[in-house]
Amino acid sequence: MKKKHRIRNRHIVLILSVILLTIFSKSWREIPKYYKNMVYVSSFNAIYYLLCRRHLVWEFIPNGINWWLIRVVHTIIITPLLVLVFLNKMPNTLFKQFIYFLRWIIISTAVEYLIHKKHLILYAHGWNVLWSGILYVKMFVYSHLFTRRPILTLFLSLCSSVFFIFKFNVPLKIKHFSRYFEPLLDIYYHTYLVDLFTRKKIL
Repeated sequence: MKKKHRIRNRHIVLILSVILLTIFSKSWREIPKYYKNMVYVSSFNAIYYLLCRRHLVWEFIPNGINWWLIRVVHTIIITPLLVLVFLNKMPNTLFKQFIYFLRWIIISTAVEYLIHKKHLILYAHGWNVLWSGILYVKMFVYSHLFTRRPILTLFLSLCSSVFFIFKFNVPLKIKHFSRYFEPLLDIYYHTYLVDLFTRKKIL
């Protein structure tokens, strides 16, 4: 029980850290300027949970927090705010932009590695922190590109999404008979039964 409370508190610290970063960097003032970029990133995050709902390659381990709530918080608050802070401080010159991208990708990947080690996020189906690093490359590059080339960005996002779907064998059978039992499957996947399995990996 104490371990579960520690993990829950770590989630709260992570969420508050991102919100405070947005406040102290004064990035929140630029929401009217970058809200489309934020919606873009949030939308593709939501699409991931929709397409991969039975084949999640990564998932936040709730432990005391409702699984649906933690997904929503990360989808509509945490990820968009990170992109907002990233875009708000974008340098002007090409070389400085390259260094800026590199720094954000390395720091984000390192933070996720620590989060994984602290048992806040679980990997599956061959996913690892290196793939997360590639995903951060995609997120930061595409969110910046979306400002000037939204149609191109959407096309590239579609292509990369198709790649990930085939790479990690994501099943897309919409008419599969299991759709009739989705409420029961949700009960199985997101109750303490799933904690019994994740706890083995944590321990």
